Amino acid sequence: MTAGLHLARRGLSVLLLEADPNFPGGRLQGGAAVTLEHNGRTWSFPGEHGLHGVWGQYHNLRAMLAREDIDPGFVPAKEEAWILRHPKSAVQWTKGGSALRKSWIPAPFHYLALFIRPRFLQMLTLRDLASMFRVLGGLIFATAYDPAVEDARLDRFTLADFFKGWSPTLQSLFLGLARNFTSARPDQVPQAGFIAFLRFYTLLRRDAWRFNYFNRDSHSALIAPLQARIEAAGGKLQLGAQVTDLIRDGEGWRVQWQQPPSSEAVPEAENEISEANASHVILALDIPGARKLLTHSLSAHALTWSMAVPSVVVRYWFNRKPKGSSAEPEAGIFTGEFILDNYFWLHRIQAVFGDWSQVTGGSAVECHIYGPPEILLEPDAVLLARGLQDIGRVWPELRSALITQSIRRNAATHSLFSGNTDQGLSVQTPWSQLWACGDWVRYPHGSLYMERAVVTGLAAANGVLTAKNLPTYDIQPVDPPEILVRWIERLLRWVRRRARSYGQRREQN
Repeated sequence: MTAGLHLARRGLSVLLLEADPNFPGGRLQGGAAVTLEHNGRTWSFPGEHGLHGVWGQYHNLRAMLAREDIDPGFVPAKEEAWILRHPKSAVQWTKGGSALRKSWIPAPFHYLALFIRPRFLQMLTLRDLASMFRVLGGLIFATAYDPAVEDARLDRFTLADFFKGWSPTLQSLFLGLARNFTSARPDQVPQAGFIAFLRFYTLLRRDAWRFNYFNRDSHSALIAPLQARIEAAGGKLQLGAQVTDLIRDGEGWRVQWQQPPSSEAVPEAENEISEANASHVILALDIPGARKLLTHSLSAHALTWSMAVPSVVVRYWFNRKPKGSSAEPEAGIFTGEFILDNYFWLHRIQAVFGDWSQVTGGSAVECHIYGPPEILLEPDAVLLARGLQDIGRVWPELRSALITQSIRRNAATHSLFSGNTDQGLSVQTPWSQLWACGDWVRYPHGSLYMERAVVTGLAAANGVLTAKNLPTYDIQPVDPPEILVRWIERLLRWVRRRARSYGQRREQN
């Protein structure tokens, strides 16, 4: 949508083909609403893929919103909790987000601000303290590489390798952070992707951890306004159009699509093939979709593909609010013996939930479940029951307060970023006049996820605009590291260059 909008703004003819018959926007798409009858009044809560944050370094997304005069209704994040449960032990928790954002200790040592919080210290053991040097060593190691920009050659290593030697408690903390950004198990997450996450979101700058929520569902806040701007600029968006073939046609392309088999929009047209000719094509597919299309149409067997994983979103409505200091943070992560991976108190973030809470005195929470795979295979009723049990462990006052609940299963489209490797699909593909964009597509920019989708969308649009001799758009870089970590980064990269040069000389001799 970023690419289509900016091309349409330059006066080009743009057709966006969206496979979903109801909602565009990928992982920001909308979903079926949940209707709730409570105290004689009907409430409707829009569905979505899951809550998303607009983080401190999402500069290109913010710039696009400013250019298009789109106000998504930002709600600043105030606090995030870390909730830990070891086997057969009581639940422990501490506030964590504000400690990183407001730390007086410069990066990359700002994590030490957690140690002045009594609740955090109570969660640690002597083994945790003994492993601190290994933890700090791992964090410093991450400053030496930028896998989102360079080919760091870490493709053989996973997050499990990164955590070797860490104490269970500290491993749980960073694993919780990793799971909330990568949605996968440690043995699935590429180490390059985890290092890229650390660098972009927290390691190099304290203010990178500042972020905002949308005060309504993602479709209403962002996707619908983008669609309206695209159509106002002369572009067209066609829903229920699943691309099946890309065919070389002279110097351009012929694109063929059909109604997805699962769609009920026009059942009788499911087998009907439509097509259009285009001088340039930009692919904005998830990983499974791109792999299927390019392998089928262009025999792209030489490309390597990152993993994509599924997720589950559960929501619970209660007739009362949680109490006590543990209810102060509006969001947080679960680690240890929980089926849930995170939570967000929706009545403190989104307006429709806030209105409902004000009228009824109730509360609503959204939680995400990222696996492991055997957990995701459980029936809906089991996942909902186990998730509710986790909520009751942390907030016992909600155990008998449930009003209703919902569950949404997201397909395996969440990308596990594997770094800027030469073998992956890049914005400028191996085929002329064919471009690609998405949060998993290779491009030398240090951003991830929503911001990377916007950056690669701009880069793909710029490729087309350059070919058309039209003005391109500026792409803002990520903020530079803070001074101390910048010196460490330069020193370690100098050591890397010297070690590489020494190794090459030995091979020659």
